[in-house]
Amino acid sequence: MLQAMREKRFAKRIVRRLLKSYSVVSARNPELSGKALYAEVLSHAQQIDPSAVEQILLQAEDSVDAWTTGGMETLGFRPIAHFFVMSQYQATGRVGTVVSFREIVYSLVPEDL
Repeated sequence: MLQAMREKRFAKRIVRRLLKSYSVVSARNPELSGKALYAEVLSHAQQIDPSAVEQILLQAEDSVDAWTTGGMETLGFRPIAHFFVMSQYQATGRVGTVVSFREIVYSLVPEDL
């Protein structure tokens, strides 16, 4: 039970930071869309260099391909946020989760982003 609460807080904290960055970046750069927008959002949220952002996006794209059958899901903000939460969680040295990060991310991130 305690582990589930920690994981939920972890995921929500990251998603909220990503959503805040999405709002800021899209307001400052209304001409951006797709991968260019997502790259800027990740850079703003995490203050990481562009090469690391590009690697995250490539890995997220590969994960979407692996997670979906027949490519039913495209690389939108939800799958990127989900991948990012998972990768940040794994970077802490933890493996496996009690909760579904996908459910948490998809409940917080609007479908149209």
